[in-house]
Amino acid sequence: MNITLLGEPQQDIRTATPVIYAQMPISDYLELVGQDFDKFSIQRRREKHPAYSRMKDDIRAGALLPTITLSAALEAAPDLKQLCQVRDYPNLVERLKVVGGVNILDGLQRTYILADLQEEGHIFAAEQTVHLEIRIEENLDNLIYRIIVLNAGQKPMSMRHQIEVLFSAFRSTLERTIERLELITENEENRRTRARRYALDKVATAYHTFLLKSPEVEKQNIVAQQISEESVLSQDETKLGEDFASFQHYLAQYAALDDEICRVYDGSLPGAPTGAAWFGNENVMNAFFSSVSDFGSNPERKARINTALAALLRKLQASQVGTDPLGLVVLQRIIEGLPVRKVNVGFGTRKLLNAVFKEYFRDEGDSDIAEIWQREAE
Repeated sequence: MNITLLGEPQQDIRTATPVIYAQMPISDYLELVGQDFDKFSIQRRREKHPAYSRMKDDIRAGALLPTITLSAALEAAPDLKQLCQVRDYPNLVERLKVVGGVNILDGLQRTYILADLQEEGHIFAAEQTVHLEIRIEENLDNLIYRIIVLNAGQKPMSMRHQIEVLFSAFRSTLERTIERLELITENEENRRTRARRYALDKVATAYHTFLLKSPEVEKQNIVAQQISEESVLSQDETKLGEDFASFQHYLAQYAALDDEICRVYDGSLPGAPTGAAWFGNENVMNAFFSSVSDFGSNPERKARINTALAALLRKLQASQVGTDPLGLVVLQRIIEGLPVRKVNVGFGTRKLLNAVFKEYFRDEGDSDIAEIWQREAE
C-alpha cells in the first residue's frame, strides 16, 4: 500500500487539529478503507443521481476525483498527532496504512463508484490517484463541531446525513462507554433480539431528535425545519460537546431500562409487544430522547427527569415476567384506534409517546405511566 504525503501536515488553527493531505493509487485507497467502508455511514442508501453515471464513465476514462475527506479512528488519533508534532513522517505513513482505520466523512458515493469499477474488473492506471484530506482529531467535541457545523456551511449535506456520519465515527466510542451496548448496521443478518442492542441509524436519529427537541426530524413546514436546525448550527463546540455527553448519559439510562423491559415483556403477555420490539422501535426512541431534551431545559427539570427514570427502573425491577407495568396492552389498543384516514399513524404515535414521557417526567414518576396513556390520548 502506497501513501504519498503532499507536503507537511497542516493544522486547523481553530481546533489545533492536524490535517494531512495525501494521494494514493485508487486500488490502494480501496484497500485502506476496507470492504466494509459503507458501514461507516450506517448503510446509507446509494444515491442514483444521473451525475454519478457520468462520473463513473469519466473515472473509467482516467478522470481525477475531487478530494475525499477522511478522519482517523479516534483511538489512533493521539499517536498520529504525536508523530505529526515530531515530524516522524515515515512512521506516520506506516500508521496511516491500517486497513479500516479511517472513517469516510465526505466521499462515500465516490468510493462506491470506485469499488464498483474494481469489481467489474477495471484496471486503474497507476498515475490515476485519489487525493485525500485526513483529519487527525482526538477531541470528541471538535469532531462533533467539524461534522455538524462546518459541513453544513461547506457541503450540501442534510443535517440527518451529517449526524449519521458523526455516529458512524463514534460507534466504537459509544460501545466502550456504555456497558454491553451493541450498535448494529441495517445489513447485518442479526436484528435486535436483546436489550442494549440497537440499529446504529436509529440511535443516530434519536440523537437528531435530541438536538432538535422534537420527535419529528423532517417537518412538513420547511421554514420551521430550517429554524430548528439553525438553532443547533449556531452552537459552538463546547455546547455541542455538552449535548452529546448529555445524550450519552441518557442513552446509558435508556439501556438500563431496556434490560428490565426486555426481561418483563418476554412475549408471553397477549396483546403486548416484546420488550425487544417495543423499546428498540424508532418511534419510541425518538419520542423518549426528544422529550428528555425538550423537558430538561434547566437543572430543576433535569432533576425531575432523573427522579422519574429512577422510579421507572425500580418499578420494572420489581415486576414479574409476563406482567404489564407499562400498560403496553392499553397503548397498543390506543394506537390501533388512531383514525388512519385523518392521522399518520407514525406521527400520531410519536406525538402520544412524547406527551406521555413529558407528563411522566413532570410528575417525577409519581403517576402510573399506564394511566397517562389514556389521559393523553386524543
